[in-house]
Amino acid sequence: MGQAGTGKKSTELRVMTRWSPTLHRISIITLFCVVFFSLIFGPLATKLLAFDDASEINHSYLNQENFLDLKSYQFNKLREEEWYESTGGWRLTGGSLGLDLLYSRFEVRLPHALAEETTVIFSAKQEEFYEIKPFRYLVEVEWRPHDWAAFSLLGMPEYDKRKADQGVSVTLGKRPWNFLRFQHLLQDLYYNEKNFYDVSYYSPHPKENYLEGAFRWNNWRTRFSHLLDKPFKQVFPKQDLTFTYKGQDSIAVLDYHYGQQRLAGLSWRSFDIRKRRETTTYTETASPDNRDQQLLYNSTDLYWLHPLSEKLHGTLGLREDRFRNILRQLDLALDNYDFHLWTAQIYGILRQQTAPDRFWEYGLYAGDTDKVTNYLSAEQQDKTRRKTEVKLRVSWEFQDVSNKSAFMITTSWNMDDFFNDFWDGGNISYQQIF
Repeated sequence: MGQAGTGKKSTELRVMTRWSPTLHRISIITLFCVVFFSLIFGPLATKLLAFDDASEINHSYLNQENFLDLKSYQFNKLREEEWYESTGGWRLTGGSLGLDLLYSRFEVRLPHALAEETTVIFSAKQEEFYEIKPFRYLVEVEWRPHDWAAFSLLGMPEYDKRKADQGVSVTLGKRPWNFLRFQHLLQDLYYNEKNFYDVSYYSPHPKENYLEGAFRWNNWRTRFSHLLDKPFKQVFPKQDLTFTYKGQDSIAVLDYHYGQQRLAGLSWRSFDIRKRRETTTYTETASPDNRDQQLLYNSTDLYWLHPLSEKLHGTLGLREDRFRNILRQLDLALDNYDFHLWTAQIYGILRQQTAPDRFWEYGLYAGDTDKVTNYLSAEQQDKTRRKTEVKLRVSWEFQDVSNKSAFMITTSWNMDDFFNDFWDGGNISYQQIF
């Protein structure tokens, strides 16, 4: 028994000696990843959302048909597939949500290889449909010692150093597919140290953690992102004001591809944002600095894409959206309310190719909608409206195949009340990939 064990150990020792340089590098990288994730992330939390500098607390001004608008303005699934198959590009879409509001989504991802193992990446992402979002971006320097692992330094430089962000990331695998990426960002890192303008301070600082991944296996494709922001507090002693924040934002997509431009899938998004602005300064009217707010959103989209002929392509889908704004006016209980907008819709998209670089798209969206403002005080009358909304969109798209870009312009028509209010806004979108 002892001799047999000794012989086995000798064989293992020779094998390990032969591969010791490779094993040593793998061990160091693995240990680094374990330590990094343990220190930065700890146990993965269920509440997540990076602070996006949207620190105001406002009412909701969404209209009854707005979730039909959002679906019709967002990039169609074919464009989404092209975007996530690429390593870089930029895109922008915007459309009317009413007389005063515009849905806007902007995304950019610009990688530039400095050397075989070093890449500089500029990235930004912004979506606005329920409140104003300040523009944010990241500059990342990625070092890839192996095909299956990369490490990055990243940040958002600012003229005002109080607002500068710094962070690091680790990637296992390689984008766009079969990768897992962890990112940690310290926001407004030097705010307390370099704040010579007033005596405000963070306690603690905002910290953003981000997890994303994308995998494909046979005909299956899945993507997800998971953003974590630890709760923080910002204190303004001169204004006698305290701002606190926490929230969550999660996205997941699962698709089954069964042929060229043939797929069925499910996409899901959810966020839960909590803000509070509190002051003891007395004002004669309800103050926007004395509010507590919780914003909740859930969206589920089921879709099926299939070519109908050589020139025609069809999409059918079911989607549900539910948005809630739970607002508390801390200095006037009379104004406390719970707002929600719910929409369950069915939609169809017909895409017609009229030339190698020209397309028409026709989309029909029909939904059951429910909009409610429920006041907690009996002195305020609740607002409730449930109705059916139907929307038609007609879009024209021009492509530049050599440039891998597409421009689309859209007109929308209100079909549920056509003769009284036929016009329902429009949309312009552009996407280019590299």
